[in-house]
Amino acid sequence: MRRPSVLLPVVVAGWLILMGLPFDGGSVLQAQAPAAGVEVASSPTSAGGAASASGADEGRDWRQVLPGVTLGAQLRLRTERRRNFRFDDTQSGNDEGFLLSRFRLGLTWEPNDTVTGVVELQDARIFGETAISETRAPNIFADQLDFHQAYLDVRAPDAAPVPLAVRAGRIKLSYGAQRLISPLEWVNTARVFDGVELTLGEGGRTVSAFASRLVPVTPAGINDHRPTPNRMFNSQLHGIYAADDGLVPGAAMEAYWLLRREARMGDAVHTAGARVDAVFGPWRIDGEAARQTGRYGGSPHRALMVHVGGSFTTALPGRPRIGAAFNAGSGDDDPGDGVHGTFDNLYPLNHVYYGYMDLFALQNLRNVEFSVETALPARSSLRVAWQDFTLAAPGADAWYNAAAGIVHRAAGPDVSSAVGSEIDITLRVPLRQISLEMGYGRFIGGAYLRDADFKLRSADFFYLQTVVGF
Repeated sequence: MRRPSVLLPVVVAGWLILMGLPFDGGSVLQAQAPAAGVEVASSPTSAGGAASASGADEGRDWRQVLPGVTLGAQLRLRTERRRNFRFDDTQSGNDEGFLLSRFRLGLTWEPNDTVTGVVELQDARIFGETAISETRAPNIFADQLDFHQAYLDVRAPDAAPVPLAVRAGRIKLSYGAQRLISPLEWVNTARVFDGVELTLGEGGRTVSAFASRLVPVTPAGINDHRPTPNRMFNSQLHGIYAADDGLVPGAAMEAYWLLRREARMGDAVHTAGARVDAVFGPWRIDGEAARQTGRYGGSPHRALMVHVGGSFTTALPGRPRIGAAFNAGSGDDDPGDGVHGTFDNLYPLNHVYYGYMDLFALQNLRNVEFSVETALPARSSLRVAWQDFTLAAPGADAWYNAAAGIVHRAAGPDVSSAVGSEIDITLRVPLRQISLEMGYGRFIGGAYLRDADFKLRSADFFYLQTVVGF
């Protein structure tokens, strides 16, 4: 099959500009935390009653189709080219090039200040790559027209003594820095859960509790909870998450307990952790630690993760921000001792934290990152990051990619832990009607690839993405 041209997103972007469609700046691409480009759970196609970007007053907003009912839509196109991603030029999928499309159409119903209803449809497709299945379930590339979100929000009135909100239905979950729970907007189908979420409090002091189950994507059918070959897609996820930005001046404090449960496979993984994010003038410091107990595959489970990071924003033109971070997720250094020790990464946004090439997860990993991000003219931004990756237990445990898939199994006692390094360059350009993003990544293999007899020891990644919301 002929591969799509990388120029297609640019052509579409130009067409949208000429059409002069009103663009909603609250699109998924823009909804990112400033420290690390973290995507947040967006409202349905940014349709939640925002004023039109065209400057029209609210009463003339074309998206308000009925009193209290708002229409929204979003189109995202991304071209990806991957080289040597299997590190073996004889394997199918070693070199890939494809176009991803994702269209969302949503309705938001707000009859009053305390009730909101949302229904959002999504159609996600992949074009030009024969090595990737468009029908296999679960799937992160394709999802023919289906319900993406469908939920009801009920909030206590402003005069209520206790601020309380309940959300129930097909929802997105996003907590903290999304190292463990994220809607994963980067992938074409994104991530949603069927469940209920209760939030007590408001502003900077909240306690949330939720009970949910991940919704696997079935490209050619209805997205439901039929069993899949993947334990993570069959799991329930429950938790309690507390956040407070008033305990320590300039700092946000968080604490949580999470439970991932898959009874048929013998999984009951408990995660207890805490996170701090503090800003002191030009300095920003954040840290997170979590310990896991319970059972994995019927065996006792004991694992942990640690993150420590910081950044400094300079006063130079463009206000460049210089950052550094250390991340570690435990591995299983003795598979024969009857205790599972590999950290369960749960449902994270690994793409932002452990290399844009998605070659690593926070499992059996030690990672160091240095980055520089600066503003450019016309509200554009440029980010350059360098990452180093080593395995915690290279001879006993595996190398895991961002989807928790095994890149290479235990390589033996004499193998090096140095897997390699990656450099990522990302340019974001918000145009009049769209957001344009492009990036390049290069992975350079270390001694681990040599010792494990990999045929190829480097890989390349390029993408070009456009997003328009209207």
